[in-house]
Amino acid sequence: MTVTLRHLCVLSACLALAACKPATESKRVETAAAPTAAPAKTIPEPVTFAHDPALDVFGYYFTDTVVQSGNLKLSSLNIGQASDFAEWESGHRPATYAPIFLEFEDVASPTAVNEMGQAYHTVSLRVMPTAYRVDGQAVRFHGADPKLGQVMFSGALDLGALKAAKGADPGEPRIVLKGDLQVGDQQFRNVSLMYFGGD
Repeated sequence: MTVTLRHLCVLSACLALAACKPATESKRVETAAAPTAAPAKTIPEPVTFAHDPALDVFGYYFTDTVVQSGNLKLSSLNIGQASDFAEWESGHRPATYAPIFLEFEDVASPTAVNEMGQAYHTVSLRVMPTAYRVDGQAVRFHGADPKLGQVMFSGALDLGALKAAKGADPGEPRIVLKGDLQVGDQQFRNVSLMYFGGD
């Protein structure tokens, strides 16, 4: 009788443990999936076109890490001059240029060499804004592309680093802009961008 009771206790403990195990595993799966469940909510979407006309942030902003969706890799975030913002906001909106846009290159496309001897991909696309905010507190961008889907960036400029970058030698890249980028259903957090003023 003692042996039978012991077996029953062991069997009951095993059944109880087995009943708890799926719930623990289910909780683990939900916890792992949570960060990608609704990533777009973490990036505030601008609702209009707004900029600070006194702020000069003209230039090209390049990342030193790979930010890629399929074959399309981010090559730069580009910001125009105050006059570009003024023209856009007055209704003059060309199809291939905006005061702020993101450019992606197709890494599956053929390559060529530019005048500086650097290789580049011959196929690229620009994501034009449907809304933006550019000022001393924030750089926010919203756009869309048939291949990429919704594209959103939300970050902030380091104005001190930007001023130093503008006064530095061209060979001294400095990180001046950091933020989160949403490309379709992919999110890239803490993307760092370096300033280049152009030729």
